[in-house]
Amino acid sequence: MWRITRFCATAFLLLALCLCWPSAGICSPSRTFGISETQLTMLEEHLNALTENNNELLRLLNESTLDLNEASLSLTESRKELETLRAQLTALQAETKQLDASLRTANEELRRASESFKKSEAAHDKTEGRLRTQRNIWEALFFIAAGVAAAR
Repeated sequence: MWRITRFCATAFLLLALCLCWPSAGICSPSRTFGISETQLTMLEEHLNALTENNNELLRLLNESTLDLNEASLSLTESRKELETLRAQLTALQAETKQLDASLRTANEELRRASESFKKSEAAHDKTEGRLRTQRNIWEALFFIAAGVAAAR
């Protein structure tokens, strides 16, 4: 057992030394990378282009937000107007029903008046016919009486 423990301790010590060795990477000091001036210029150009794109996207986002707010206000106004129009439509439908009932009543009264006028006209024609007959009888009697008087 002593050998296993000693072996483990030796292995642990070797592992720690490997990790701390300068070329191993974990415990070694950070490496420096070289970059040429051309590459640095390209990186700066890309960074500037990305910054410009980001600013343009932010501007477009702000415009979109303003457009969205305007559309939202317009939608709210349209909804209010729609509610007003619905209320007006309901009122007009009720008024139409009342006018329809009034028209039916007026048509019924007109029908009754027409029937009454026809009856009155028929009675008038009957009375006129009777008067004409009476007149004709009186004329006939007059001519007879005149004829009798002339014959005497």
